[in-house]
Amino acid sequence: MRAVTLRRAGPPATLRVEEAPEPHPGPGEVLIQVQAAGVNFTDVLSRQGLNPEAPPRPFVLGHETSGDVIALGEGVDRFRVGQRVLAYHLTGGYAERIAVPAEQVIAIPDSLAYQCAATLPLNYGTAYVALYRTGPVEPGMRIFIHAAAGGVGMAAVDLARRAGLEMTGAAGTHFKRARLLSEGVKHVVQSRHLHIARLGQRIYGGRAYDIVLDSVGGPTIRDGLKSLRPGGRVVSLGVSGLSGKGVLGALSYLLRAPRFTFIDLLRPSLGLHGVNLRELIRNRALMRKVLEELVSLADLGEITPQPGRVMGLAEAGEAHRLLQSRANVGKIVLRM
Repeated sequence: MRAVTLRRAGPPATLRVEEAPEPHPGPGEVLIQVQAAGVNFTDVLSRQGLNPEAPPRPFVLGHETSGDVIALGEGVDRFRVGQRVLAYHLTGGYAERIAVPAEQVIAIPDSLAYQCAATLPLNYGTAYVALYRTGPVEPGMRIFIHAAAGGVGMAAVDLARRAGLEMTGAAGTHFKRARLLSEGVKHVVQSRHLHIARLGQRIYGGRAYDIVLDSVGGPTIRDGLKSLRPGGRVVSLGVSGLSGKGVLGALSYLLRAPRFTFIDLLRPSLGLHGVNLRELIRNRALMRKVLEELVSLADLGEITPQPGRVMGLAEAGEAHRLLQSRANVGKIVLRM
């Protein structure tokens, strides 16, 4: 079968389609004919050699797929051959076929296109956990979303709009900011040289936000905390600020990250949460609950998951380049 195997750290051009061994479903596994696979920033960090949680190379990139069941391993009776499904996994997504434990596979309705389903596990899953499992979400609350036009950002916009939150979003280009305005984001700002606390003071006249979703990391965390109203929370979703800095640059970036004690949070009554879906994936009961809820919301039309761009498997390197340079709007999905 065709697959994109990461053999060494390097630039996007190092990603090429090659022949890989055919997977076979073991006991408790489902073999899926992949129709679409999500591209994520963790894939970019793994390709750059900056993801400490990446498995030893070589391995096939990709954490999420959607497609059709083509074979069932021993003991699997939850699915049937031909059924439409989505799946999440630690590796193996950039390939024509993948064997996944049945506990990590979710049935999807005919109303949900494969390319839309591939946006749900990591992007919508991260945004859902960040919003709904870290604290209260009530209509009228204010939320600030970093990188709001990215994959997780657009998912967060969709979910926040459904919840009736008042949104402020940051994006780097005029095109992205115009897209956010069209999605119902009330305040849209330039992401470069951004100071959230000052911005909140200017817009709202004081501490502004109940929730800050931060996918950048580093100094933005402390700035986000300064922008919160009492009882508010910053949810850290990633460290996109590491991208392109190399190993030494990444180390320097992390060493300059702010440090906190519990007093820093207790005195102003603030919360700081981290959401790493790679770790949460190990809690299969939680992930199944989250993904079944997202599939249901999509089927009911309460959320509208859509890829920002669909590319061929052979374009995986270009997909990484776009994601690394933040040229994408929304999720990038590979079609097989």
